[in-house]
Amino acid sequence: MTPWIALAAALALPHHEEIAPGVHAAGFSAKYRDSNSGWIAMKNDTLLIDLPRGISAAEYLTVVEKSTGKPARRLILTGAGANGEAGGGAADASVHQTLLAAFKARGIETITAAEGVRYLPFPGGAAVFHTQTKTLFGGPFVVHGPRKGLAKTDTASLAATLRKLEELSPAHVVPGFGTWGGPRVLTRHRKFVEELRRQVAYFVCQDKPHDSLQKEIAMPAEYQAWMPYDNPQPDEIEHVYRELTVPAAPFNGRAPVPGDRKTHALVLIGDLPHEPGHLEEGLRPVFEATGVEAHFTVDIRALSAENLAKVQLLVILRDGLMRPNTTWMTPAQERAIVDFVEGGKAFLNLHNSMGLYPAGGPYLNLVGGRYIGHGPLERFRVEVVDPNHPITRGVADFFAADEQHTPPYDEKKVHLLLRNRSDEGKSVAAAGWAYEPGKGRLCHLANGHTRDALHHPMNQLLMRNAVNWCLRRE
Repeated sequence: MTPWIALAAALALPHHEEIAPGVHAAGFSAKYRDSNSGWIAMKNDTLLIDLPRGISAAEYLTVVEKSTGKPARRLILTGAGANGEAGGGAADASVHQTLLAAFKARGIETITAAEGVRYLPFPGGAAVFHTQTKTLFGGPFVVHGPRKGLAKTDTASLAATLRKLEELSPAHVVPGFGTWGGPRVLTRHRKFVEELRRQVAYFVCQDKPHDSLQKEIAMPAEYQAWMPYDNPQPDEIEHVYRELTVPAAPFNGRAPVPGDRKTHALVLIGDLPHEPGHLEEGLRPVFEATGVEAHFTVDIRALSAENLAKVQLLVILRDGLMRPNTTWMTPAQERAIVDFVEGGKAFLNLHNSMGLYPAGGPYLNLVGGRYIGHGPLERFRVEVVDPNHPITRGVADFFAADEQHTPPYDEKKVHLLLRNRSDEGKSVAAAGWAYEPGKGRLCHLANGHTRDALHHPMNQLLMRNAVNWCLRRE
């Protein structure tokens, strides 16, 4: 640009930068949620990404076309809705429509495909990736600053979308809102969302009083960019709480429908000694590898006959106690689980899921064993007792750093698959079994308290095999 053109551009768009050759980003004030738009110099024209704020179409296009020397002819909107209302941080639908009409009047076509550009639709909007410069326009999903609007999102879906965007390995990231930069912009926002969900989930699984929720949440500074302005707001914390508790939990609007060909699982995790974030992190690869749609929940109330009727597999990794001394599983829940399994469905019972449940009740009778304690956290050997069973197929003896549970089990009912042996050999105990109650199938695997044990390749293989066996896929 010549000096006078550069000055005019700076006055019209004070936050404008060419972030990669031919790729430009433009930002707008707090009045417009610190929203962004941009443009890309193509072979014969300029491709616009989202609409500007606080500037007329004519002024904006003057800056755009002078920066590239090519006319603007096409526009991609990243927001949800037929007209991309959320794209570029629209704060007012009427302003958005006025700008969009002005662009159309100048012959600019709204599109979703262009050469060298990937349009990436996700629930709630889209992102745009310029493959040559590896520049990502994150649209409504990516925020690098105050997170206004988080309370209107599906945070589980948002975290999954951000992970998919990270897989693109972008060199430059233009968020829908806030400052642009490198890939850390994307990673920081994803970690922020996941950390907020993790903290609220840990709160829920301990059944703490709701009125203490707000003071329990403390976001690490490493996940923030505009401290303290991007701390989660009360309405955002409350929104995540509602997502993770009944009636939204366990499906949060994505309940299986009749005729759905996917296999669905209800996965109840987390208690005081077992923080749910790392449990989900260790279990999710198992479900992804086996093609099971996992509906994680930390709310014990989500375990009901009504919800079990929507799934084919139940997985529990939590004990039966609400600290300090309340046994949570009700007779109705016990009966629902027994009916679910004996009626032909599948149950994967993990680690401490026999611990501290109603003694002598139908739940523990179904599982086929009971918890009597565990040794210290230490390394011990896990030995395969029956290498020919589908659950142990491909599994070799291994050692784990874990709690060695020592559960008595019903030898006449269940088939022993694994045992744990302490270093000095003084403690040898059952570590896994399987059997078929009624028309269904059940497997218990004892290990999985620590990340070391949960993520161990042999334990991951055991869990994958167990899911497939329980679902009669062998």
